[in-house]
Amino acid sequence: MGKFQTLLAPLRRKLLLEGFIQRLLRFWLAASVVGLAVVLLSKIIFMPDAVMIVFLIFGVISLFAIGYAVVKRPRLQEVATVADALGGQERMVTSLELLQKQESTKIEKMAIEDGLAVGAKIDFAKAYRMRLPKKAFLWMILIIILTMATGFLPSPREEKAEIYAKAKLEKIEKVIKEVKKDEALSTEEKKLLQKELSALSKELKRAPSKEKGEDAVEKTQQELKKLEKDSVSRDLKQLAQEFAKQEITAPLAEAAEKGDAKAIEEAIAKLQEQLKQLTREQLVALGNQMGAAAGQMSNEDLAKALEQLAEAMENGIVSSEQLDQLRIQMMAQSAQNQELRKTLENANQMLGETNGQQPQGSQGQDQGAGQGQGTGQGQGTGQGQGQGAGGQGTGGAGRGTGHIDNEEVFTRKAAEKADYDTQVSGTKNGGGDTSLTQQKTIGEVGERLPYEQVFQSYQNDAMKALEEQDTPYGMRQLVSDYFSTLEK
Repeated sequence: MGKFQTLLAPLRRKLLLEGFIQRLLRFWLAASVVGLAVVLLSKIIFMPDAVMIVFLIFGVISLFAIGYAVVKRPRLQEVATVADALGGQERMVTSLELLQKQESTKIEKMAIEDGLAVGAKIDFAKAYRMRLPKKAFLWMILIIILTMATGFLPSPREEKAEIYAKAKLEKIEKVIKEVKKDEALSTEEKKLLQKELSALSKELKRAPSKEKGEDAVEKTQQELKKLEKDSVSRDLKQLAQEFAKQEITAPLAEAAEKGDAKAIEEAIAKLQEQLKQLTREQLVALGNQMGAAAGQMSNEDLAKALEQLAEAMENGIVSSEQLDQLRIQMMAQSAQNQELRKTLENANQMLGETNGQQPQGSQGQDQGAGQGQGTGQGQGTGQGQGQGAGGQGTGGAGRGTGHIDNEEVFTRKAAEKADYDTQVSGTKNGGGDTSLTQQKTIGEVGERLPYEQVFQSYQNDAMKALEEQDTPYGMRQLVSDYFSTLEK
């Protein structure tokens, strides 16, 4: 049996190939019909993965065709029959039947040998011509051409989404190139950044509208901002939490939380000036805070600088050298992952760029003048003229000149107008009299303190509220810039 199988093996392989090609072409024909339907549907409903779906269909069908061809491979009896048609003259089928018998007579053995001899003289595989389904092949080619032509039909995706995605994808590519070139970043940091930006690229390509694309960008900006915060050292985060408890150290808390070396230096310089105005009791309280912070530090040098400063404050004498030591140690901590934070910040800014256009709702430039009066929060009126790309318009009432020197405002404790008398004016009645309503709200009594002492509290509360809410990164930056302007 072994010699007989070897004799017919080339023909059997050719028949197997023929069967596979026939089934593959028929299956591909069915796949091309389904692919055409998918592409047509993608022109009605936005399907960003339509091409991928078509390729996936063909891939699955091809695997199915291979499996089906293996299961339906030609049996030896079928191969022998084909061989007889090619010149075997029924000797191959006869030889196979005789070989399958357990015992053969002398005449049967002679018949088998005769069949093997005839088979050895004929190249059955070469003599056999494969039959291919030409009609199925032509139909498949026609449908594929129609599918490719359908791809040129307009997409249901919004044109604004296409423009927006294209602009952002160009920026993402630019950021990725800069990240790859940045030798200061580690391999893991580069992979982390590229992963976030690659995910954003996919989202932008899939976004059916500009709004969805903007949501994807804002989500990525939030993730990058989170990575930026996470890169700050543990000691600086602990210091930020402790320093945020008092108004005077709130700017230093904000600088420590960001790991911003320049802001840390400026905040300590400002703190040095403010310390001169504190009473002995206030210095002792601040010293206790510094001592509590020192106990939470993992870095010995930073803990030592805080302990020395705490001791000096409790004694009522603080030297510039002690503050300078704190500055040096905090800046050393801020140097950790500083390059990563810088890269993340640059990436966020680049993603927030609008290609030279102003943000929505702020086209043109508005100018307004206002005058403020009073000894509290400034109030005033003013008129401004605005002109932008969309035409001209009259600006709204101008704001006052802001706070004045030595101005006092309520602390956050009084934000709810605790224990505050209100007076509401009514309308004139038929007799010409005007009724007034007075009401005293409940709550704790707040303090009135110099503007500079409470400003930071308001700023921190506002920024914290933005962090806790799902606020776009760009809007957070605007609020931060707004408070920076007020501080000046």
